[in-house]
Amino acid sequence: MEANIQDKLDSYLELFEQIKQKTQGDDKIALSLLTEISKDRRMEEIRQEKEARNGEPATEKQKKFMKKLGMDCPKNATKKEASVLIDEELSRNGNGE
Repeated sequence: MEANIQDKLDSYLELFEQIKQKTQGDDKIALSLLTEISKDRRMEEIRQEKEARNGEPATEKQKKFMKKLGMDCPKNATKKEASVLIDEELSRNGNGE
């Protein structure tokens, strides 16, 4: 894991230097741009992680809640599918908001 951190650090330092060259050596502007790029990268990682989790099978908690609502949970429902079905059911019954 430490090697991964070092690789990321090296990557960010290299990117910082590239940005700095394009901003005529202005450290403040380069750092601001690097910060925004880092945020964008992290948001993309979070989006990908979320998509991967949504492909996982529905949780027991979701299945129990669906049963409590009088719904049948499809056999191979994913977390995302179960969430959508629950939201739709709550909306139909006036309980969603």
